[in-house]
Amino acid sequence: MGTQEGSLLWEQMDMGAIARDFDRLFPGFSFDGEAVFADIVQGHLWEAVKKLAGGLSGALLFQRGEFRTLFFTILVLGVAAALFSNFADLFQDHQVSDLAFYFIYLLLIAVLLKFFTDTAGTVREILQNVTTFIRLYIPTYILAVGSASGAASASAGYQLLLVVVYLIEWGYLTLLLPFVHVYVLLTVINGIWTGEKLALLLELTQKAVGGSIKASLWLITGFSLLQSMVSPVIDSLQYSAVKRAVSAMPGLGDLTKGMFEMVMGSAVLVKNSLGLYMMLALMALCAVPLLKLALTACVIKLSAALIGIISDKRLTNCVSRMGEGSLMLLKMAMTSVGMFVIQVAIITFSTGQAMH
Repeated sequence: MGTQEGSLLWEQMDMGAIARDFDRLFPGFSFDGEAVFADIVQGHLWEAVKKLAGGLSGALLFQRGEFRTLFFTILVLGVAAALFSNFADLFQDHQVSDLAFYFIYLLLIAVLLKFFTDTAGTVREILQNVTTFIRLYIPTYILAVGSASGAASASAGYQLLLVVVYLIEWGYLTLLLPFVHVYVLLTVINGIWTGEKLALLLELTQKAVGGSIKASLWLITGFSLLQSMVSPVIDSLQYSAVKRAVSAMPGLGDLTKGMFEMVMGSAVLVKNSLGLYMMLALMALCAVPLLKLALTACVIKLSAALIGIISDKRLTNCVSRMGEGSLMLLKMAMTSVGMFVIQVAIITFSTGQAMH
C-alpha cells in the first residue's frame, strides 16, 4: 500500500475525528497521526518512530535545574546533619545537637515531600491518560479486529481491554496510589525514632504494593494468552467454512476465493497497522513523564547512597525509602502502559495467525 491508500484507510476508519479528540484531550503532545499511520501501513516503521519522536521534541523538558537542586539540597542537608551528629560530644547538653538534627530533618522532609507530591501527580496523570487513550481508540480497534478475524476475537479483546481500564482506575488509582502515600508517611514518621520501629511495617507495605503490581500484570497477560487459545480458533473455523463455501461455487469459485483471501488479508494488515499505531502513540505519549519519574527516583537513590557514607542512619534511610516510593510510582506507571501494550500485542498476533 502507498501513502494515498494509507490516507484513504485513515478517512474510511474516521481516524481524523479520533485524532482531533486526541489533540483536545492531550494538548501537550501533538503529532501527524495520518502520516504516522501511513508509514506503518507501508512498513516504514522507523519513519513512523521518527515522526513520533519529532512530536516529543517540543515537550521533552527534562527540568535539569530541578533535579540538580534536589541532588545538591539532599547532599548539603546530609552533610550538615552529619556535622551535628559527629560533633554532638562537644556539647554538654545533647539537646542542642538533637534540635539541630530534627530541624535539618524537617527541611529535608519538606523538600522530598514536594518532589514526591509532584511525582505522584505525574503518575496519576499517566494512569488517567492511559484509560482515556484506551477508551478513545478501543471502538475503532475492536471494529478492525472484528473485520479481520471475527466476532469472537473482537468480543474477547473488548472485554479484556475493559478489564485493563478497570484495573487501572480501581486498582491503581483507588488502592495502590494511596498505599504509596501511606508508605511515604510511615517513612517520615519512622525517621523520627532512633530504633526504626516501623521498619517491618514499611517492608510489608512495599511488598504489598510490588506484589499487587506484578499480580495485575500476570493477570492481564494470563487471561490474554488463555483467551487467545480459544476465540481465534472459533473465528478460524468460521473463516474456513466460508472459504470452502465460496470455493465450491461453480465457475467462479477460484476467482471468488482469491478475492475473498485478498480482502481478508487487507483487513488483517489494517488491523495490525492500527494496533502498532496505538502502541507507538501511547508509548510516545507517556515517554516524557516516565523519563521524569525515572530521573527523580535515580537522583534520590543516588543522593541517599552518597550521604549514607557520612550522615545519620535515620536520615539516610528516610531518603532511600523516599526513593523506593518514587520507584513504586514508576513501576505503577510503566505497568499500566505495559498492560495495554501486551494486550494489544497478543490480540494482534493471535488474530493474525488464526486466518492462516
